[in-house]
Amino acid sequence: MPSTSHYQARRRQFLAAIDTPVLLMAGGWISRNYPANWNPYRADSTFLFFFPEPEPNAAALFDPKDESVTLFLDERTAEDALWHGPVPSFADVKKKVGVSRIEKRADLAAVVKKKAGRRKVRTVATPDPRATAEARAVTGDKVDFFAADKVGHRDVIAAIAHLRNHKAPEELTEMRRAAAITNDAHKAAMAHTRLGITEQDLVGRVEGVFTRHGCVPAYGTILSVRGEVLHNHAHHHTLRDGDLVLLDAGAELPSGYCADVTRTWPASGRFGPEAADVYDIVLAAEKAAIEAVAPGIRYRDVHMLAARVLADGLQQLGILRGSADALVESGAHALFFPHGVGHLLGIDVHDMEAFGDQISYAKGRPRSEQFGTRYLRLDLDLQPGVCVTIEPGIYFVPAILRDAATKKQFKGQVDFARCERFLTMNSGRGFGGVRIEDDVVCTRTGREVLTAAVPKERPALEALVGSALT
Repeated sequence: MPSTSHYQARRRQFLAAIDTPVLLMAGGWISRNYPANWNPYRADSTFLFFFPEPEPNAAALFDPKDESVTLFLDERTAEDALWHGPVPSFADVKKKVGVSRIEKRADLAAVVKKKAGRRKVRTVATPDPRATAEARAVTGDKVDFFAADKVGHRDVIAAIAHLRNHKAPEELTEMRRAAAITNDAHKAAMAHTRLGITEQDLVGRVEGVFTRHGCVPAYGTILSVRGEVLHNHAHHHTLRDGDLVLLDAGAELPSGYCADVTRTWPASGRFGPEAADVYDIVLAAEKAAIEAVAPGIRYRDVHMLAARVLADGLQQLGILRGSADALVESGAHALFFPHGVGHLLGIDVHDMEAFGDQISYAKGRPRSEQFGTRYLRLDLDLQPGVCVTIEPGIYFVPAILRDAATKKQFKGQVDFARCERFLTMNSGRGFGGVRIEDDVVCTRTGREVLTAAVPKERPALEALVGSALT
């Protein structure tokens, strides 16, 4: 967990960046089915960025006029102590967190009104609809968590994004910890892989490692032999010979900082010829894209570099026809690589994605209209402290490769007959997909791969698969 001084510094930086009071809400418990059966509590990410271990229902008023931060907490009652155990007093929390003052949560509206006077108070929408509704009522800001252009005032969002997008040393320490735990989880899944078990068995191995380290999954674990389904959360398939296991999983620490790693390996423990060829192309693209990360480099250029490496490799396999540049220009490569090369990473797995393109796309850089490239989640120039994922892939997706309009459009650039052999291999189950993903922070001199310890060379993967069973 970052230190108290780290959080205090972040709050001071935010106060210096705003010119009007800002009310932030942590959010509260959200019911899973009936009111008293809650989902695990997770504070809003921006609130978590400024405060360690936020209590449910907390709120905070940042006032640049007197450089104060007022934290609002629920009153301490005997009933709370009965059900949830002793709770620190307001005085104890104030000392631990280092805020200007603590007020009763029930007095939020009155205190904000008195302190702000005639000044406009801004707020930021949260995933908790009740907290957002209350923030709207208190401030008059018409924010909406589910509309990226309305999640908060553009100046407030820009100030938050600037801070969250440049990782401080203590934040990177947290992310390295998350990466180390994620490494253990991926290796556990590889080691326990064997033919005849279900995907769910391996999911249990992965998430069990997270739990043993006091973490939760940073997102729904993707573990599937149907890797061509990009966000496949179904875990009912049985591992069979010829299948490729694709695992996309990352640990989230109590601080909120997380990892996001994808690895692909053969269920049998040995890559077949086609799988080896495709895997090597993806690995080459990933390594080239990682090597390109450096200060001042446009992230879209990293994506296009990965796309050209993939296109060149697929051309050498006879799946694509033409030069890599021509294939990428027409978008033929996107039939096999239909997503962006990655995204921001930090206290969210898709960091600040709720803020939309206003913070992830530089001014004057609209999204591409081309299939595949339009899903690129980031188009900024990289700077030291910015953390991104690099995750190229190759997928054989029946819905894309058998689409009549697609076949007509790319008939001169794609060998669809050869594609059909990939779609029907493995007794009709199809090839699936390969994705390789690492977490990379841009440094002053280049890059640091936070997840470099997670095995990805073919010999290392083959040596690990099933090793716990021998």
